[in-house]
Amino acid sequence: MKKKEVISIRYKFTIILLATFMSGLNMVNAQESEQLRTVTLAEFLNQLKNEHPLFIKESLTSELFRTRQQSLAGVQDWNITSSIGYFSREPVINFSGPDKTVGSTFNGGIEKIFWATGGRLSTTLTTTRLKFTLPNLPEFGAFPTDWYQSEVALTYIHPLMKNRKGFLDRLQYNLMQFDIDASEINALENEENFLTESASKFLNWVFLVEQRNIIEERLNLSRTELERTERKRKANLVEKVDLMRAGDAVRIAEQNLLLTESRLKGLKAELSVLTQQKDYDSRTPLYELYKTESLPPLDEVSAKIETDSRIVKILSIRIGQLNLARRGFKETAKPNLGLVAQVSKKELDEGLGGSFGLEKTDALVAIQFSVPLGNKTAKSNISKTDVQIAQLQSQIREVVIGLTSIISNLHTQMIGMENVLRLNVEQINSSREKTEEELKLYNQGRGDLTFVIQSRDNEQNAKLLHAVNAFTYHSLLIQYRSLTDQLL
Repeated sequence: MKKKEVISIRYKFTIILLATFMSGLNMVNAQESEQLRTVTLAEFLNQLKNEHPLFIKESLTSELFRTRQQSLAGVQDWNITSSIGYFSREPVINFSGPDKTVGSTFNGGIEKIFWATGGRLSTTLTTTRLKFTLPNLPEFGAFPTDWYQSEVALTYIHPLMKNRKGFLDRLQYNLMQFDIDASEINALENEENFLTESASKFLNWVFLVEQRNIIEERLNLSRTELERTERKRKANLVEKVDLMRAGDAVRIAEQNLLLTESRLKGLKAELSVLTQQKDYDSRTPLYELYKTESLPPLDEVSAKIETDSRIVKILSIRIGQLNLARRGFKETAKPNLGLVAQVSKKELDEGLGGSFGLEKTDALVAIQFSVPLGNKTAKSNISKTDVQIAQLQSQIREVVIGLTSIISNLHTQMIGMENVLRLNVEQINSSREKTEEELKLYNQGRGDLTFVIQSRDNEQNAKLLHAVNAFTYHSLLIQYRSLTDQLL
């Protein structure tokens, strides 16, 4: 062999190896690409959590209640007050005083409520101008007719019974916290209900893919059988009717495949819009349809409902809110007993500037007391609240019984479906063995093609029934997880 021919052969061999390597590499890349296009249920639900506006809406609900709560906290802020007035007075009986007194007054101050104590602290500045009209009598002489009086007062009122420790001041703020807690749990419940519905759509996607695969397998077998029958017909080994039967089997499988593909395409379009992902045409679900899960004992699940169920928690929060409101109604019925302390500095002078000398001091310590008689409103509100609490307690028992009964139903069905699925597998194996035997008889000329087609149809129906039952099992499982607050 010549050297050039050896080099040429080596070159070709190298090219072949390189092409084989690149082809294998492309196959690996294609497999990896295919792997990347799969979607698990967890990934699907996470896409919804990240993209769907329902989750933003639900999160804003509790934020709205927090904003309202913060607005109630504004009661603690310093409050500025002011007033301007004019007055005119004439004495009813005038022995030695002025015939008429007119004046103008300005009042300004700041006030603050302390939630920790319920006390009120206020500081006020009052300036008054007085103008007297004096009778024409010698004793008044050159008595000034214009005066200015200024006073600065510091006052603190401390409750001793009603609103002690600021209970009523904080009541609406504290009641709003129950609304925040309930809204957060209710948002989780709404999100889980949405995810439950979406998970059912994902499971339907899984089922349609499995149904398509079963029909495709049946179609491929029918086409193979048709080709075999055509060859036998050309060799005059079978009748024409066998060829027609084989063709009908292919057409029926093609019709079923087109119908399933149509439903699958429509569902993919829906899921694409739902998740805001445009590549669902190139995606396929990754889900173990035929896998069953071990379930905890029913008694254990039922016991958790009373403590862990979101619906029960929301009702319990409302009972806590009503109990706090009831305390508020009882608090308003208490006598109003308060300690008042005040100190002030004041001055009266002919000039405005001189009135701010504030050389005179007044001090006051007093006890204020008032008691409402009857308290019909408070008593009526307390009675109404007691009825509402009793209603919610009965509703909790109703919810627990209802959830327990539904979960018991689902639990029992799933346990039963596990046995059905095992029987389905046995039926598939039996149908497959029967098909093999029918095919042997037909190839030996001792059977009829009708029996082969019928056996293949039975095998396909057994697989479809297995898929339907597995779909039913996992649908029950999704409902079970939703009712036990495990899906989210």
